[in-house]
Amino acid sequence: MASMTSTKTHQNNDDSTSATLPFIILFFSSMIGHELALESLSTTYQFFPHLATSITLFQFGFCVLLPLLLSLLCTDGDAVKSFPRSFKQIWIYVKLSAIVYGATACATTSLTYEGVTYVTKVVFKSAKLIPTMIVGVVMDSLSERSGKIVIKKRKYGVWEYGSAILLCLGAAGFCMSPKHFEGEDVSDGPLTEEDKDGSTKAQMNLEGHWIGIALLTFSVFCDALVPNLQQKLMHGTTDRRIDLVPSLVAKNSEDEEMEMKGLVSEERRRQAQSIQVSNGAGISSQALMVNTNSIGFTLLLLSTIFRRSFIPVVSFITTHPHFLLLHLTVGLGLGTAVLAYTELIRRSGPAVAVTVATRKYYFQVPFLCP
Repeated sequence: MASMTSTKTHQNNDDSTSATLPFIILFFSSMIGHELALESLSTTYQFFPHLATSITLFQFGFCVLLPLLLSLLCTDGDAVKSFPRSFKQIWIYVKLSAIVYGATACATTSLTYEGVTYVTKVVFKSAKLIPTMIVGVVMDSLSERSGKIVIKKRKYGVWEYGSAILLCLGAAGFCMSPKHFEGEDVSDGPLTEEDKDGSTKAQMNLEGHWIGIALLTFSVFCDALVPNLQQKLMHGTTDRRIDLVPSLVAKNSEDEEMEMKGLVSEERRRQAQSIQVSNGAGISSQALMVNTNSIGFTLLLLSTIFRRSFIPVVSFITTHPHFLLLHLTVGLGLGTAVLAYTELIRRSGPAVAVTVATRKYYFQVPFLCP
């Protein structure tokens, strides 16, 4: 019996691995193509004043068009059918888009402060697994308290938390000792005006350093919240079973009526055991991408037109085929990678998806460190 159980467990693990491995390979291969094309654009066409705008347009555009096309071809337009049509439905994705934007904006803004380098940002981003795990457990607990059914409650062991804590401690130790804050020894003599100015400047730089760290910390929290919210939207939520049996009216003395009421009550009680009230059946990964990224793409397109950058971008693309080809590679690579990442969240959960996504940082840090 034990051997049969062990064999079944190994078979389930193999099935899970075979189901997620293609998406992991697709994610890494797409990100490699995206990064190579992005590097080529940044070096070859750095003279183009609207380069950042054109790249962002293609990135957002493919994150909408690619899943929409796949939905029309493979799932009979599931993304179109589940597109939000009321303000309440749209507001859900507005909040999700705001969290995604907050994570990116805070991480980018942190680089403007002294002591926060790109390496610091990479190390912080690579340590977002722990917040993702904690946020997931907290969200499951809150769902249970509010009366929702958690189909697969997340629970992590000591080893998972221990390894992630060590990762976070390494990131904290890296950022709490910036080498360029080490000043020269001050002599025992009286301080000159230059010494006072240098001391004041170092103190201001140190304060700026901690502001940057605070922004990075908030960015990591947003990054941990996003995949958990995405999983919730894709899986949907379900209320606990409710009792549909109404309160019985006053008992009648006649046995026949009592027997009839008893039969009806028993039938309703049996039906109540299988009836659930659903708050959402969940959506596909393609629909989630379309609903979320269409908001950002619309705002970006309007902003580009308002700032009069749209026509110069289109004119430059039509006259430079190589420029267009690199943009298509950037957009297709990022759109495919995000789609694979979203599907990993749906199939294996946020922790697995974040672990896969942060693997790229472990390859970047050794090359970025001096």
